[in-house]
Amino acid sequence: MMAEELSRSGLFAADDHSLAVDLAWEAEEDKKTYKIALLIALIFHIILIWVNIPDFGNKNFVEEKKDEKIMRRVVLRPPPEQQMKQLQLKKKMQKVPVPDPTPDKPEPIVPIETSDNEAFNPDDDYIIGVPDAPPAPTGPIRDGTVGLERPVYNLNQLQQNVVYPELGKKAGLQGYVILEVVLKKDGRVGNVRVIGGPLRALGFPEAAIRAVKKMRFTPGKLRGQPVDVILTLTVTFKLRR
Repeated sequence: MMAEELSRSGLFAADDHSLAVDLAWEAEEDKKTYKIALLIALIFHIILIWVNIPDFGNKNFVEEKKDEKIMRRVVLRPPPEQQMKQLQLKKKMQKVPVPDPTPDKPEPIVPIETSDNEAFNPDDDYIIGVPDAPPAPTGPIRDGTVGLERPVYNLNQLQQNVVYPELGKKAGLQGYVILEVVLKKDGRVGNVRVIGGPLRALGFPEAAIRAVKKMRFTPGKLRGQPVDVILTLTVTFKLRR
């Protein structure tokens, strides 16, 4: 009985020792696993610190654009038509001089071809010498025109033709009347009209027109031919004391 108890107590002691060893080994393995996990976590945090990981959840994140080279196709337009014509003319005008192989020999006489329309006809009328001057204008020419020879007249003779109007003489008025007169190429006085002067009434305009109508003159000329001339005349009225 005693021996059995001792053997049982030894068995129990052996079992307790084996269990303690197993627990110690498991604790050691747990420590190793913890250390490895801690080391991995530390390495991961270091990587997060050194590597800039973009925050895809942030709206302000700006995606970096890659440098892209844009290839564009340029279509060359044809040159304008005027430039093409000028280039063609320049090409045509560029002539290469050819040296004369026989400079000492006289050049052959080449007959000039003439058409039937250009043939000389002795019966045709040809103008030889200076052509006639162009015809003078038909309308009246204003005084002062280039090349105009003014009509020749006598102002004293014009004033002698003046008859003082009775109403103006009674009123004691003196002055002048300005007239625009057409002196015709046939020696007659044409249209006459009053264009100025202080004496516009009491018979002064009519007396001035009558005096001009009696005037004698030599017609004006343009390029040697008589022409009608428009000019201005002043008729003076002065009382004799």
